[in-house]
Amino acid sequence: MNSSKCTLAPLLLILSACSPACTAPAAGPETTAGPPPLATGKDPVAATGASGGGSGGSGGSGGSGGSGPVVGPTEIMDAKGVDLSRLSEPQKTSFFQLINTEPSACAKAHSLAVSLRDDASCRDSLSVSQFIADALVQGASVSDIKASLELVVDSLRPREINIQGCPVYGNERAPVTVVVFADFECPHCRQEAPVLRQAIDQFRGKAKLVYKHFPLSGHVRGKAASIATVAAMEQGKFWEMHDIVFENQTTLEDADIRRYAQKIGLDMAKFDASYKAKKGQDRVEQDRVEGEKLDIQGTPAVFVNGRYMNSALFGGTITGWIEDALRR
Repeated sequence: MNSSKCTLAPLLLILSACSPACTAPAAGPETTAGPPPLATGKDPVAATGASGGGSGGSGGSGGSGGSGPVVGPTEIMDAKGVDLSRLSEPQKTSFFQLINTEPSACAKAHSLAVSLRDDASCRDSLSVSQFIADALVQGASVSDIKASLELVVDSLRPREINIQGCPVYGNERAPVTVVVFADFECPHCRQEAPVLRQAIDQFRGKAKLVYKHFPLSGHVRGKAASIATVAAMEQGKFWEMHDIVFENQTTLEDADIRRYAQKIGLDMAKFDASYKAKKGQDRVEQDRVEGEKLDIQGTPAVFVNGRYMNSALFGGTITGWIEDALRR
């Protein structure tokens, strides 16, 4: 791991995220096409830039691939639903070698190839197989792909995340829940925030966004900013405070925070009482502890219906992940 970014296994790209020591994203025009690639130290994307999700979705219980190679008596040379149009003949050979020897992504006692042929309920095997094809197109080696498969499969495993009492943007009854763990001093979180909200708006009531606090130890004012947004939430203005704090994330002393609270029209007597008493501290610490249990090592960390969003699957965008969730 370097001083500012999280890395993992041989196939992985160094991605944009805040770790305990954080650097700002490169300057440039703000994009609304999708968030920057996310990393919690567990983002399984090829160093060559491979990204999955071409065709098909995912689903199922999500195995880890840890049961070892599954070798059948006859190699299956068909992969229904997987886009192989960009593979060269040698790459197709490698693809079929991998799907015939790697286990189902749904923890069943057969290969990915058998899963594609016989188990339509296991959408995860389709997604993992597409990841393999896309990684090969981008020039990844078989050994590097094999090294990343466990992380790819694990990212599709739904996690239980407690969202009770958390701020929600969008339709509270939406079938898709996007949870973001973020730090108000993290520049990557600031860059990602409007993209997530725009995606929620795009899906018109089918998805909602839930904010969870994950202030990093290297950001000395991140926790105070989180406590301030909880105080604003008490008055129904979490998202207004969220936005103004992110806009001014390099000036977050107490006097600055109080000025922002006044600007968004809070009752200052109520805000001051809550902020000075640190009434929101328990909420912030509970979120942080929950994030640590999820093994979050950097921000932003996004989960879509409990599945860890990464740039290896579904085009690496929040819209791609939401579309997959809606297909389940």
